[in-house]
Amino acid sequence: MMKRFNFNAATTAMLGAGLLSLMLTGCGSDGKDGEPGKPGPVGTPISKVNTLKSNINSASVDTDGFLTINFSLSDANGAAVFGLKNTDIGAVSFGRVGSEDEIEGLTDVEGQAREIWLSYFNKDKGDGLYTGSSYFQGKNCEDCLTDNQDGTYTLKLNKAIDTLGKYDYKADMVNGIYLGIKTANAANVNLVNNSFFYWQPSSDTTQAKPKPVIADETCQSCHRPGHDGELAFHGGKHVTLESCTFCHTDYNSYMKEDKDENGQVISSHKFDGSIKGMAHEIHSHAFYNGIYPQSASNCQTCHQPDDNLALADAWKGDKDSATCLNCHNSPFAVPSWHWDAENNQIQEKKQNCVSCHNDPDGARGAERAHYSNNDSAQAAKTRVIFNSMTYDETNKAVTANMTVKHGDTNVTLAQIDSSPYKYGGDTSAIVFNGVVKDDFLVNYQKVGYRYFSAGADGSINVTFSDGAFKVAEVMATPEVKVALSSQLHVCFDGTGTVADCEFDADGKITNSGPYVPSDTTYFNIDGSKVDATPRVQHAEMAACQQCHTTAITHRFSNDIDGCASCHNGTRDKKGDGSSNLAYIVHSKHYLYDSSGSGFFKKTDCQTCHGKDGFSLKKIAADAAPVAFGKTQDGTEQTLVSPQTAACASCHQPPYGLNETTINHIVSNGGVIGTGHGVPASEYPQVKEACSTCHTDSQLLEAHANWRFGY
Repeated sequence: MMKRFNFNAATTAMLGAGLLSLMLTGCGSDGKDGEPGKPGPVGTPISKVNTLKSNINSASVDTDGFLTINFSLSDANGAAVFGLKNTDIGAVSFGRVGSEDEIEGLTDVEGQAREIWLSYFNKDKGDGLYTGSSYFQGKNCEDCLTDNQDGTYTLKLNKAIDTLGKYDYKADMVNGIYLGIKTANAANVNLVNNSFFYWQPSSDTTQAKPKPVIADETCQSCHRPGHDGELAFHGGKHVTLESCTFCHTDYNSYMKEDKDENGQVISSHKFDGSIKGMAHEIHSHAFYNGIYPQSASNCQTCHQPDDNLALADAWKGDKDSATCLNCHNSPFAVPSWHWDAENNQIQEKKQNCVSCHNDPDGARGAERAHYSNNDSAQAAKTRVIFNSMTYDETNKAVTANMTVKHGDTNVTLAQIDSSPYKYGGDTSAIVFNGVVKDDFLVNYQKVGYRYFSAGADGSINVTFSDGAFKVAEVMATPEVKVALSSQLHVCFDGTGTVADCEFDADGKITNSGPYVPSDTTYFNIDGSKVDATPRVQHAEMAACQQCHTTAITHRFSNDIDGCASCHNGTRDKKGDGSSNLAYIVHSKHYLYDSSGSGFFKKTDCQTCHGKDGFSLKKIAADAAPVAFGKTQDGTEQTLVSPQTAACASCHQPPYGLNETTINHIVSNGGVIGTGHGVPASEYPQVKEACSTCHTDSQLLEAHANWRFGY
């Protein structure tokens, strides 16, 4: 009888090891340990990260002019990332600091050559023109990149320095590298990163970034990373201003063709491809096409004062005519005696602008021309200060006292535009309204120049009464806060100095400037000032000023209330539609650039509204309805309930506001009709429940990644 054995797990393991040892001995093992295995990679594979940051650690250039870069990659937490491929190297540009004297014909002021960037990778554009744009791309090399499997990499370019013989490599100057990486993770999310490294090769010492003129963050205040309109050029791999400067150097120029609607070339012209040339050209035309909200002539929109940028004031230097000619390049942008009509260009002898326009000795230079001696710029520096408000209840009359100041000087009545406004009333006026529970009470009321009179100490009184204006209705409303703002035009002498207004033979004022700024001031009925706005702030003016700076349609204010005092919920459009601020702003903020790509989409709520300004919970349950037009016979306003009005300011019929949606709104306490509003006489008691389901997070999710809409 065969005896059976039961083995426990430990015995089985020992026997297995023994048998394995016998088998290996039988194969001729010498009993020595084998070679150690290759260590595994350290960090996270690039396929599993959502953000990527590169850092160039060192660089060198060999005697043949080939660049080697040592860099590292990390994720959002600083942990190492491995797995980058040759094809993920989107761009490497390389160059140095130099002098414009190294480029023939570039220096405008003899003996005062500017410091400029010189690329080591130039491209011949023909006709004697060339650019610095021949950068290295990883797709053109199969073995340039070494992945050390620990988050560090070595990249040796197979592209040697080639300046087309214009200038030399100089190891004792500040040299710089731009590394652009573009790859994707396993979820097909693009990972883009631009990094930079500056050093002096001769001493192998790192150097500070040269030519710090504008911060990347300044551009990104409008060109917001991760949003429509972001900086993402040449396949989306160049996403910072600094990356642009490596190729778009001061000497970049080439011939550009102008084509008709059939694609036929009708003319060609020399194009300034420098970063400043392109930025000025693009922003100038985009402004006139309604995309860029600020004129390129307002230099400090981009060239903002910044103590952290050594060259923040370089735009005032008056040493570079090319910068002037980027904008002053048409008969409308230069004096007539500068223009050569026969050749449709500025006269050759006038093309060295800075030979005449230079400060402090010559004609107006950049700063004087654009600011200190510029009427429009100086108008933006004028202030309207409301000193007091008194109410004569017996006569139902209000007297507001204001001081209009330019610097430390009071502006007089003779210096304020007194002309009639083309749509009625006066060109210069103050705006009078009242606020209760976040809502303005009446349609905007312009109290014009005809009601102005001289006050004490250079101030101006504005006195008006019931009848011509809804004074009693505003002042008799319980808990009202009186709102005063201004719409004034001040006259200038053409050189930025406030002057008495001048009249032509037809009685029209010829030297009136643009609207001066006005902030809204609030008063109680007894005349005491209200310290802070009583209105809920659904957006901060600072968010608007990131792009608009000092230019907003009609006028400029440092607060949202200055706009809302006119564009309030009581004001309708002729026919269907609202003149409410939400409706107006939303209608203006779906913008497309010249290629048809989205630049700004109003569905990106937090860009303007911050963390929670878009929240429906901020609209009180007892808020006043919003006017949305008039009935067909024109006798009544049509109204929409307030939370619903916020949605309907974007969601216009038939898109997003069909019969099903309207029924859904009404069933949840909202008020809206198939023609938008319901007649005021039919407006019911309202208790909207929209915010119960349409929470902040739900609203953000519902609006994410929208590419089309109204």
